[in-house]
Amino acid sequence: GYLLAGTLVGPGVLGWVRAEAGVSMLAELGAATLLFSIGTEFSVGRLRGLGARTLLLGVLQIVATGAAVMAIARMAGLPGAAAFTTGAVVSLSSTAVVMRLLVEGRALDSVHGRMSMGVLLTQDLAVVPLVVVVTLLAGDATAAHALGELARTTGWAALLVVGFVVLVKWVAPLFLAGRGMARNRELVAVFATVWALGSALGAEAVGLSPALGAFVAGVLLGSSKFATQVRAELAPLRTILITLFFAAVGMAGDPSWAWDHAGRAIVVIMGMIAVKAVVAAGAARALGVSPAAAL
Repeated sequence: GYLLAGTLVGPGVLGWVRAEAGVSMLAELGAATLLFSIGTEFSVGRLRGLGARTLLLGVLQIVATGAAVMAIARMAGLPGAAAFTTGAVVSLSSTAVVMRLLVEGRALDSVHGRMSMGVLLTQDLAVVPLVVVVTLLAGDATAAHALGELARTTGWAALLVVGFVVLVKWVAPLFLAGRGMARNRELVAVFATVWALGSALGAEAVGLSPALGAFVAGVLLGSSKFATQVRAELAPLRTILITLFFAAVGMAGDPSWAWDHAGRAIVVIMGMIAVKAVVAAGAARALGVSPAAAL
């Protein structure tokens, strides 16, 4: 419903909304807020419990999917750089969409839920090196410059996580345990909003995925005794921003283009789904996951 409503009011149909940059920003904030709230339901120990196997599955899925799509793109006549970029894009998934489905289906703690979550987090981490490689292939940077940017982003990411830890362990308790917070629930809502959006903007500022930064901040806060309180106060904001997220995705759609290229679009979309499903299931089976959970 949100997707269709966004398409209807977007530039492709009625044109009521045309500020694409602003819509894109709202979509990013919606995704980040969703992942922050999901992160508060976790803890560092629970995240560690995903195990190395889930991260390895994520790496296998990205590499195998990227290679398969790149080979198909090369056979279709795309040059090497464009084929690699296509493979890199198709190998990734929308963390916000999949996480929402897992939460609604109460499947986060299932075998396939944990494996899917590991893959999603690995994909978010892989965005930075993939962007570096694509930039190199486009000829927009030298190898030394690209590696320097990768090292800089990694360093900033480490500092960002340290900052999150400091805020959660020593700064947040000063606010949340105070008498003012106990008497005025709206202050907790303000704190949760600032923490969620601030972590997303901080991650974006250092070159990381805003959704990933918000999720990490949420996990750290979820390890504290204030997680339940913050989750409750953040729920209304999350609902509004998630609505905007799906509507913004719909606004990017162009029904007239889709109609004109319906045959090719359907073939490509079904092909991408099939390739990713086969690759992900095969990688999971290679790591010893049961056939049902792998599929």
